[in-house]
This record gives sequence, structure tokens and C-alpha cells, in this order.
Amino acid sequence: MLQKITFLIFTVFFISTSCTKDNTILELHEEPVSVNTPPITKDVFELVNKHRENLGKPALVRNTIADSLGIDHTNYMIAHQKVSHANFKDRLLKLQQRVQAKFAIENVATGYPTAESAMKAWLENPKHKTNIEGNYTHIGIAAIKDSKNKYYFTQLFYR
Repeated sequence: MLQKITFLIFTVFFISTSCTKDNTILELHEEPVSVNTPPITKDVFELVNKHRENLGKPALVRNTIADSLGIDHTNYMIAHQKVSHANFKDRLLKLQQRVQAKFAIENVATGYPTAESAMKAWLENPKHKTNIEGNYTHIGIAAIKDSKNKYYFTQLFYR
């Protein structure tokens, strides 16, 4: 009987401390490691943080929830064969709900074959550059090739 009570107490404690209200993990504080993540996303992440470091700005932390939202949007752009910020308010709302983001913004691009060329284009555009250099703490990155072997990119920045 004592074993059953101990097990029940342990189970209730484990469940109550391991899940959030909506049963999702709120945030991962390190760069995700995944066999499904193309190396180009790591390159974009490193280039963004190197640029920020050169300006004396803090490095951004990569977040799997933001990555996932970026992947969904990148697949949306591929399906429509068009770069857009369509449904950004939905991504912002999800970031607010899942990671308590206070503010978010995104950069998108297509047609750049490497992380370096995409980053160069973003930095040459004043609005995209401002986003990269902004007062953010986290980033989500997606880079996916379409059927014509052309990359589509999404970066989500938030704090």
C-alpha cells in the first residue's frame, strides 16, 4: 500500500512539474540539433550572430518553436511560389502564446543559393538589416528548397 501511495505522489508531482498549461515545451535555450535541419540554417544562425557580435550586440538564441513556425511559413511560400509575410499575425500570436514573446518581426527571401548570399541581401536592405540588428533575444530560422532546387528563407526574431 505504501508503495502505491509513493508511486501516486511521484506520478502527480512528475506530471504537474513537467507540462505547461497547454502541454507544450515553452522554450529551448540552446540551438536545436536535428538531422532534419539543413546545414544552411546553422550557417544563417552563425552569420546573424557574427554580424551582431561585430556590432557589440548580444547573440540571439535559437528556438525550436520559432524554427517550426518559420518552417511552416517557408513551406507556405513554396506552395504559393511567392515570398510574403502572409499570416504574420498568426505567427506572432503563436509566439506570444507559446514563448511569451513581447514583440516579433520576420525577414523572408528567396533565390539565394547560400546563407552568405541571403545574409548579404538582408544586410543591404535597410528594413531587413534593422531586424537583424534589433533588440531581440531569440531567432527561428527556416531554409527549404523548392522542387526547382531554389531556397526559400524565413527568419523570425522575437523578445
